[in-house]
Amino acid sequence: MSSFPFRMAWRETRASWRHFAYFFVCIMLGVAALVGVGLFGASLDRAIQREARSLMAADVELRTSRPLTPEGEAVLKSFETQGIARMQVSELVAMAAIPSDGQSDRRRGTQLVELKAVEPGYPFYGKLRAEPADALEKVLGGGPGSFALVQEALLIRLDLAVGDTLKIGQAEFTIAGVLRKEPDRAAGAFSLGPRVLISRKGLEATALIQPGSRVTNRHLLKLPDTMDARALQGALAQTFPDKTARISAYQESQPMLRRFLRQMTMYLGLVGLIALMVGGIGVASSVRAFLKEKLETIAVLKAVGAESGTILHIYLVQTMLLGLLGSLAGAALGAGLQVALPPLMAQWLPVELEFHLSLPPLALGLAMGLLTTALFALWPLLEVRRLKPNLVFRRDVSEEPAGSPGRAAWLISGMLALALAGLALLQAGSWRSAGLFIGALVLALGLLQGTAWLVVRLVRRLPRWRSLAWRQGSANLYRPGNPTRSILVSVGVGVMVILAVHLIERNLLWEIGETLPADAPSFFFIDIQPDQHDAFARLLAERGYADTRLTPLVRSRLWSLNGERIRPEAYEEREHGWYFTREYVLTFQKDLPRGNVVTKGQWWDTSVPAGGPLISVEEEAARRLGLDIGSTVEFDIQGAKVSGRVASVRKVDWGNLSTNFYFIFEPGALEGAPMTYVATTQVADADEVPLQRAVVAAFPNVSAINIRDVLDSVARVVDRISLVIRFMAGLSILGGTFVLAGALAATRFRRVYEAMILKAVGATRGAVAGTFAVEYALLGAAAGIIGSALATLLAWGVLRWILDDVKWHFPPEAIAWGIGAAILGTLTVGFLSTFSILGQKPLPVLRGE
Repeated sequence: MSSFPFRMAWRETRASWRHFAYFFVCIMLGVAALVGVGLFGASLDRAIQREARSLMAADVELRTSRPLTPEGEAVLKSFETQGIARMQVSELVAMAAIPSDGQSDRRRGTQLVELKAVEPGYPFYGKLRAEPADALEKVLGGGPGSFALVQEALLIRLDLAVGDTLKIGQAEFTIAGVLRKEPDRAAGAFSLGPRVLISRKGLEATALIQPGSRVTNRHLLKLPDTMDARALQGALAQTFPDKTARISAYQESQPMLRRFLRQMTMYLGLVGLIALMVGGIGVASSVRAFLKEKLETIAVLKAVGAESGTILHIYLVQTMLLGLLGSLAGAALGAGLQVALPPLMAQWLPVELEFHLSLPPLALGLAMGLLTTALFALWPLLEVRRLKPNLVFRRDVSEEPAGSPGRAAWLISGMLALALAGLALLQAGSWRSAGLFIGALVLALGLLQGTAWLVVRLVRRLPRWRSLAWRQGSANLYRPGNPTRSILVSVGVGVMVILAVHLIERNLLWEIGETLPADAPSFFFIDIQPDQHDAFARLLAERGYADTRLTPLVRSRLWSLNGERIRPEAYEEREHGWYFTREYVLTFQKDLPRGNVVTKGQWWDTSVPAGGPLISVEEEAARRLGLDIGSTVEFDIQGAKVSGRVASVRKVDWGNLSTNFYFIFEPGALEGAPMTYVATTQVADADEVPLQRAVVAAFPNVSAINIRDVLDSVARVVDRISLVIRFMAGLSILGGTFVLAGALAATRFRRVYEAMILKAVGATRGAVAGTFAVEYALLGAAAGIIGSALATLLAWGVLRWILDDVKWHFPPEAIAWGIGAAILGTLTVGFLSTFSILGQKPLPVLRGE
């Protein structure tokens, strides 16, 4: 008897395999999404580990924004006696210009660039790719300011070619070749301009490095094979005098890139989990519909002595077998997604991916597929236990079984749900992310179920118009055995995910560009030296920009709060720890900046107790750092310590694109500190290029940042990210489509029978088609409205709590498109699933019944 359930399950599956096609596809799509993202993440981790040294171009990197002090130089020099090779790489923003040569205006363009200066021997690891291949040798072997490598984008923007001349600062460079790839530069998610690579001697010739200039200095160390990078990292951290320097071993190369890609794969995996949940709804619908068709078989088995447990065993084996097959097919499809995902992520991939099958993502996907199958199929299967054979034979079985499935069902469901939640935690990688996701998913499914139940009840109260199509179509939504709820939930989830991603993207882009204040500056001019202040202001005033605002900038890091020393290493792993470890740009101002509102204290209140200069702090920074009125803050400004007492807390409108600051000192407090100035001004579109040329010609060290170009670059990043997420979310929509098609296929016989009755009493083919069209349109409209409402709520929550209170903008046209797409999609799938019914003749069908 023990083999009977397996034999029976196999026979039932072979006889009804077409019925389970939708079941199979729903599970396959969900597992494919999870496995695809998991394999991609594993391949990416493997590639980054393989290329870790190349991504840093060294074994150990010391990164600082300050020039080396004599003490720091002595520490690094002491390592040279141990056989450690060393070089310095400097990176900064600069202006590139075409020297005036009496040619046309076309030959006098300017462009903001990301400048990189390297020494001979660069890179220690990896390979720089350039065309021609020997171009780097020219750059490093020539005299000061002789040659440069540039990205092709710069050639296109300035209409240049290899061999032309480029001016940067006070030096002129001949373009030696096109820079294709740097081993230690992450694929650009965001950049201020094309890369230009020159030698360190060339950088000295430009005279761009001035006191207070923003320069990132990377000191690269190459170790002998016998020396451990981690050990040297620890020794350097102990002995290097500048504690604000960031020291990394090659195992930690590209930390921001790693963090970004880790978070991206986590979000994609969670979106894939939504697709799997939609597939679970399809499983429940398919199993329930299948069992209704097998009522007589089940009744016969019970009548001849089969116990409820044996029958439950048969269909449980059958369901889990199909779940396993669907999961295996999904794992295979997920492996195939490796062809599609890397091109979508290419903008952020600094390494070449080599695809390998990795066991953990495959095992996780299979486990989640089987658990989802068991969880969603359990309740329909448990209805078998309460089936009475005599009612089946008398045709008295209710369409909706009454009563509770029992405590055992609740216990088993709870255990399966906890197991699935545990796997979701594994997928998310953190308790917080997994908890938020599971809570949001449970809440969304609960709201969808409740709203679907309400829709079914409300449809009963719709007006009874005379139209046959309207009466029959609306009645189909609440007739016995209708699949309305499962369709509304599955399609609603798909609409919710896709539309929520779109709404978040729209609001971010709106926040970035469309909400730009009318008086926002169009240019930032940075690295203006103190001795250039008056001349720069005079130049802009002569060109009609007398309202240009020049603001002093002093770069610093936190040294202590309320007398307690800040140790950056203690905050690196904390959430919002960057408030303690970041570089702060300080300023001093007499008047409250535009867009700032004092929420505590007073602006330069002389009644605050003495104890150093007065400081105003931004409210979020004050909250994160634990500051209040009277708190003391001490900063390290290139080795000098400056302290002050908090006199006020400000709310800052960061969206006005003015020069905003976390910390502002009272006037005179930072006199003598190394500083530069930043200038902001509004420029008419037609004057942008002439003004930029004039500034670069008079002040070669000053960089002009066009706000419009920056906003466009940020918008492109947002668009790329949303494209990747929409690609994965599309699997949820595809899964919802199969749930809909499966639900319609499961009720096909009932629809055929009702359509033939309508035809027999005189209804035309058009009237029957109209009936189906009304039903599908109502289903699509309800699913679209429910999904759109939840998408709006979800997008608002993400913008409010996860993206730090981005302002909410409600786009009604996007909601209308979401509802319209749901209606059109439901009509299309419904038509394709039932159009063959329209051509059938009533008599054979009614006789067959």
